[in-house]
Amino acid sequence: MLTVLIPVYNEASTIQRVLRTVARLSMRAEIIMIDDGSTDRSVENALDGSPGSVRLLRHAGNRGKGAAIRTGLKAARGAYAVAQDADLETDPRDLPRLLAALIRHPGAAVFGTRFSRGRAGGPLLTYAVNRLLTGAVNLLYGSHLTDVACAYKVLETGLFRSLGLRSNRFELEAEIAARLLARRIPIIEVPVRYRPRGYAEGKKIHPVDGLRILLTLIKTRLTVPLLKPPRN
Repeated sequence: MLTVLIPVYNEASTIQRVLRTVARLSMRAEIIMIDDGSTDRSVENALDGSPGSVRLLRHAGNRGKGAAIRTGLKAARGAYAVAQDADLETDPRDLPRLLAALIRHPGAAVFGTRFSRGRAGGPLLTYAVNRLLTGAVNLLYGSHLTDVACAYKVLETGLFRSLGLRSNRFELEAEIAARLLARRIPIIEVPVRYRPRGYAEGKKIHPVDGLRILLTLIKTRLTVPLLKPPRN
């Protein structure tokens, strides 16, 4: 079973569609919605229109996407886990393909990539910052990733929990990648659909967040030792 962690902060206009789409997937899924202190009708809309199988966890105030995912991960019951953004920039219908790739490669991690063929729309500055941060990960760890900031990262739940994640905000995505690469866990990228949302539509991550993400990468590289490569 795949546990789908859905962090939500003021996404009243899209949360029903996200929950319904995940519930209709041709796979066995546990859905955990983590309300991160929403001040709109996100929770009410979710409860009004969501399947009865959705588990709701709540933060008293806004703590950040990373904190919400960590809260949900503690409650996960599935053998595998993934985060699903509530803004529908990524399409939940891609989740079965991502899970299938992980099942074919036990012991690995599967990341979605929105940019395997270059820019896929959206603000140019946001794309440029993502390329810079992905390049930083590749430089620090000798990897060849194309989209470190994509929310779709499917892992065995036990491995996910064992990473010891600490980030509270958007820098969690980069921390996940860095900690996996430090352990020399293989990362497989799978192209996913992407409908970029502009800031006028409520997009929450800003290029200024890139500095916090870069600092997290550097800190993780300096404090988390690299495992030695396996001997041939």
